[in-house]
Amino acid sequence: MLDKPEDTAATGAAASKTDPIFVRSEWGELKECVYGGYDQFVFPKFLQDADVRPSGDFRQFWFDNQEKVVKDADPEYYARWQSQIKGTVEFLENSGIKVHLPDRISDQNMKFPRGENHGVLTGWLRDPFVTIGNNVIELAPRSMFHRRQRFAIRHILAATMDRGARYYAQPDSGADDDNEGKPGWGYLEGGDILVLGSKILVGHSGNCSNAEGVRWLQHMLGPDYDIEMVNIDARFSHLDCVMLTPREGVAVVSLECLPDGVPDYMKDWDLIDVPFDVTKVHMGCNNLTINDQTVIMPTGEPHDRVAGELEARKFEVIRMPYDAVYCLGGSFRCAHQPFIRL
Repeated sequence: MLDKPEDTAATGAAASKTDPIFVRSEWGELKECVYGGYDQFVFPKFLQDADVRPSGDFRQFWFDNQEKVVKDADPEYYARWQSQIKGTVEFLENSGIKVHLPDRISDQNMKFPRGENHGVLTGWLRDPFVTIGNNVIELAPRSMFHRRQRFAIRHILAATMDRGARYYAQPDSGADDDNEGKPGWGYLEGGDILVLGSKILVGHSGNCSNAEGVRWLQHMLGPDYDIEMVNIDARFSHLDCVMLTPREGVAVVSLECLPDGVPDYMKDWDLIDVPFDVTKVHMGCNNLTINDQTVIMPTGEPHDRVAGELEARKFEVIRMPYDAVYCLGGSFRCAHQPFIRL
């Protein structure tokens, strides 16, 4: 386990703008994060990168309304989506967690990188960057609609340099849909990356992050970190869709969705297995860890069993409505990326 920085905020207190950036692990105490915005939502073009994300009726809703402002397409749905994200942000802030929200993305940047409308999905900000230790890294996503998300938060990322962070960016992915197999064309998306101290897991479904991205990340982080690629079911986008590690030694995981099983690193862990349908349709593994004793999960019957399993392991489980958000393929974890977890 990596040592945390000496100059840290007091336990339970919100981070200040001078506290050093540092993410120790997935289950570290969350003190500061970037969270999804709730005032801009435009459906991207329904390209290959959207194919594994939404389910059911929502999938058709997106397809029928691609490139449209969601508020205009369905005002009632938009109001629920907005309310659920805003409610979570307010809960985190009232809990003493510092929350950064994105700026609006300009019309021109919505067309990055090739002049087509790739929309705005900044309600889910896990993927354009990652924080590992004191490294704040802009990533090179495979998905077109993730490639422009950084423009809404770059000012926030750049400000971390004044707080001791090593802020840098992975080489950009360009305008091609896919450069798989070409040296130097690595893809990484934050939802694939789990930080377990000095052990880093990176998911590989064939849809998002790839082996070349893992190679680049290992090169940049150096020998202090051990990075392992984990194969996941091709029906999913990211590792965090099928795995959550809310405490060292405990994992919420859909074993059916890991063709090679869990990594050897966690073979002796206490595993809470989540059925495929709950994992896929309801994002049953994609919850928000506050610390190693507290997890936020959606309300609703599909999540009751996992909530009960966590409570049986002495977790406090906070239930909040989030179905209007997770129907797109990303729940609470997909919405946030931490700056401080100690």
